[in-house]
Amino acid sequence: MTKTKIIYQSKEEILGKHLQSREWIYYTGELTIYDRKNCPIVLKLKSEIIDSFIGELMEEKKEIKGKSLSEVFGKVAKWLNNRGVIFQN
Repeated sequence: MTKTKIIYQSKEEILGKHLQSREWIYYTGELTIYDRKNCPIVLKLKSEIIDSFIGELMEEKKEIKGKSLSEVFGKVAKWLNNRGVIFQN
């Protein structure tokens, strides 16, 4: 079995605002594009929310996979929207 190659990597920042509490969320992460057919794009996020009400609602780590950048960031927007957060990036 061959190891997949990394084509591209970048650091990402995800910002959003929770509508009810009016608190900001902040995630940092790494976007990786692999040379493979099955879900070649992976976004690994880590929460940077410190001592906040909203920190209890949001996951500390989140991994999102997809076939295209549009699909991955669409999943990010949907994930945030389901938690009452407006995606700001």
